[in-house]
Formats: sequence, structure tokens, C-alpha cells
Amino acid sequence: MTIPVDKFVNFQGSMIHYLICGAENPGGWVVLLHGKRFSAKDWQESGLLDQLEKENYKILALDLPGYGLSEKLPTEKNFEDFIFEFSKQLTLPAFHLIGPSFSGEISLKFAIKYPELLLSLTLIDSINVDQYEKQLNEIAAKTLIVWGKEDQIAPYNYALLLKDKIPNSQLLTFDHLGHTCYFDDMATFSQNILLFLR
Repeated sequence: MTIPVDKFVNFQGSMIHYLICGAENPGGWVVLLHGKRFSAKDWQESGLLDQLEKENYKILALDLPGYGLSEKLPTEKNFEDFIFEFSKQLTLPAFHLIGPSFSGEISLKFAIKYPELLLSLTLIDSINVDQYEKQLNEIAAKTLIVWGKEDQIAPYNYALLLKDKIPNSQLLTFDHLGHTCYFDDMATFSQNILLFLR
């Protein structure tokens, strides 16, 4: 099993935590964000980091400022701008971005604002999708939409809206699962994410 390295970086005076693991000469970078009740460690415990490492990816699971082991930023900053500046500070190349729930909304905004940094986009049960309806067709990155049909927090019609509006997109539906479908059926999720990232 992969033992990722815990790292902290000083970002504008705040200590930001992330886990990093994977190939020295990777086939690509994968950046994992987290839902509001979760952190980078949950991705480790799910087994996804192992699966990605076996496929020769370099994986960075980030604790957003104020979540997990990361400190809050001294001044307010949009999370999508934070990810942009953080990726520049670490000199990351373009990467695959995976965002569930509230990080799905962050990932959407990132994809619209910083398209040049994305190899692909994975949106999982994203909140507030309807607020970006007019901009969804601007998303250039190939996109995987993952949804639990029984989601009581981010309704399934959001998934259909994303599929309809994002040009290069595909939809993976978990018919009998809800908002944490990706953790509830990690075997299916990881299998599909690996196929998509290739």
C-alpha cells in the first residue's frame, strides 16, 4: 500500500497541508480536492491513491485552507484562485483535477477561469451547478461527471445539466447511491476514473 508523504508549504503566511505520492517520472499529475466534511486523508483511506500510483500518476491530495490540517489564509481568497497560485508556487504542470461536492463547484470555477492548467476535470455530486449554466459550454477540458442518483444535497438534474452543456463530457451514474457515491462504491469509481484519465 502506498504511504503518501505529508507535506506542508508556507502559502502567504499560512501552512497548507497536502499528501503527495506516485511516480518519479509520471504519466500525469492528479490533484484531488475534498468535500466539506472530508480531507486529503480520506482519499488515502479510500485506496484511490494506490490505484492511481499503480497507473504511473503523481498524486497530490490537498487540504484546502481552513480544512483538514491546513490553516486558514490571513486574507479571504477564492478557492479557485488559491489553487491556481498554489499550483504555481509548487511549479505543477497541467493536471487532472478531481473535485467532489463543494470542491466540485470550486473545480467548475477553476475550469472556466484557468483552462490552460487542466488536462481533465472530474466533477462529483457538485453543488450549485445551476449558477454556472451560462458558462458551462466554455469548459474545454474533457470532463467526467460522477453522480449518485439518490443525492439529496446536489440533485441529479445537475448531472444532466453538466452533461448537456459541457462539450466533451461523459456521465457515470450510481443509481442507488447518494452524495458520497464515490466513497460508497470505490471499486466502480476507481475503475472508471482510471479509464477516463487514460
